Amino acid sequence: MSTGYILANDAFRDWLNILRNEFTVIGPVLKKRGPIVFEEIQDAGDLHLDYCSTMLGPRKFIYPPTQRLFRIDNQNHRVTTIEPADAGNAVIFAVRPCDMQAISVLDRTFLGDIEDFYYRKLREETLTVVLNCNRACDAGFCESMGAGPFLRLEDGYDLEMTSMGENYLIEIGSRRGEGLIEKAVHRKEAASGDYETKDDLQRKAIASFTKHLETAGLPELLMRNLDHPVYRETAEARCLGCTNCTMVCPTCYCYDIEDDMSFDLTVTERRRHWDSCQELHFARVHGGNFRSSREARLRQFVTHKLATWVEQYGCFGCVGCGRCMTWCPTGIDLTEMAKRIQQDFETGRARWWAYS
Repeated sequence: MSTGYILANDAFRDWLNILRNEFTVIGPVLKKRGPIVFEEIQDAGDLHLDYCSTMLGPRKFIYPPTQRLFRIDNQNHRVTTIEPADAGNAVIFAVRPCDMQAISVLDRTFLGDIEDFYYRKLREETLTVVLNCNRACDAGFCESMGAGPFLRLEDGYDLEMTSMGENYLIEIGSRRGEGLIEKAVHRKEAASGDYETKDDLQRKAIASFTKHLETAGLPELLMRNLDHPVYRETAEARCLGCTNCTMVCPTCYCYDIEDDMSFDLTVTERRRHWDSCQELHFARVHGGNFRSSREARLRQFVTHKLATWVEQYGCFGCVGCGRCMTWCPTGIDLTEMAKRIQQDFETGRARWWAYS
């Protein structure tokens, strides 16, 4: 059992305003026209904690959509690295467990054998406060993916929050997180009954899921059925190739590189921006395109999230947040595609053996 504290709702708001004097505090904010977005808050009252999901997750503060990398002085033959703008000791509040899991997945990509300097800098300067989910989202299946509804990670985050009605249970995940909660004036140490209440809330949250996906043996099954007709049928009937699924996915990490040169040809600046495997140009190489069909690109998305990621990083690339299907204009559901292959295997219409 980790060290925990209880904060009443009023004390929680006071704590947030104290933190604002020292940190850039980011959290979910309800906008005038209805959407909820992660942005810097100006007052504790701006924080909208009763939310299910956002279109873009908090990854955008650690892995921005566009990033300047370096500048080349063509006259003096000098290369100058452009460091990421300081996060300003940012604290991101109310990160859902699936989004925290997604950030941990990105850590494996950008902080693995080859470290990404730009990602590491923003990751180290940003503190994360997780807010557990007391109910399932309509399109969510994070419980099936081991990413929710309550936090499953043992490290990589700073604080874990659970809403308990009139109070919040706040548990420490790191030394930096401990430093944050110490700034709460009216905190009191959590008792055993508080943890029992948390366990009860977690059981109820798990029972509220209506969407499930059986993941046992799924990577192997998908990779043995790359020619399954579900990819062609879905691509031809519904996929628009709009890239929404990859833009909102909290674990997608692909980017493209652009070089911009000044009009007088003296300075060149390189930047990167999010890219998508659903773009036709993405797989274009010298001599052709190895994913020229929409079917191939859709299959790449599904198999990367639910199969090949496991081989690459030892975990699924899908955290079950449901964003890809929520923001797909035609409602394509990758869980239904996976389930169809599983059902066909049960009835003998999908293979379990590898290609010869």
